[in-house]
Amino acid sequence: MTPRRGRPSSEEIDRDVLDITAGLIARRGIKDTAVQAVADQAGYSKAGILARFTNKESLVDAALAQCTAQTEVMLAAVTEVPAGPDRDAAALAGITDLALTRPGWAELALAAFTLRRGDDVGVRLEPVARALLAAFGIDMEHADATSLERRARVSGAFGAIAMLALTYETEASATEARPYVLRVGWSALGHDRV
Repeated sequence: MTPRRGRPSSEEIDRDVLDITAGLIARRGIKDTAVQAVADQAGYSKAGILARFTNKESLVDAALAQCTAQTEVMLAAVTEVPAGPDRDAAALAGITDLALTRPGWAELALAAFTLRRGDDVGVRLEPVARALLAAFGIDMEHADATSLERRARVSGAFGAIAMLALTYETEASATEARPYVLRVGWSALGHDRV
């Protein structure tokens, strides 16, 4: 859902292809994500995808790396804000913006918490899960030190944002929905202000 004027740049094409790949990995796993499926969903030929990414492994690696990098950029933006409601608001905004513009990221980030497959995608997504929790001030290694209520609220807020974001098919509807998505996340965190 990246806004476009004219022909997309090579970088925009790569970003979109990798986002599509991320979504397919989240739904199918690495083993069952085929280059042809990526090509079909992206509207390119398989040869065109392989001209950009030499094989399935490099495509998968790049998609997982992009998802991790996008999450880490969001985390870097919120870590400057002290823990508390203001940091929660910044984390919600960053996650919502990513989820609304990058549906593949939303699916893969959600999978970072839910995948229990035999392939290694769950392990490879640990940095994403770690960064998402850190955005809300939770250290994944010591999550038990965080109250069960807080962990439930953060999980609920993130899950609601990801699921809501995936229901908007157009950029216009996602833009209109943003304040509502943020409100749902804010409410899930248990904060009184909107």
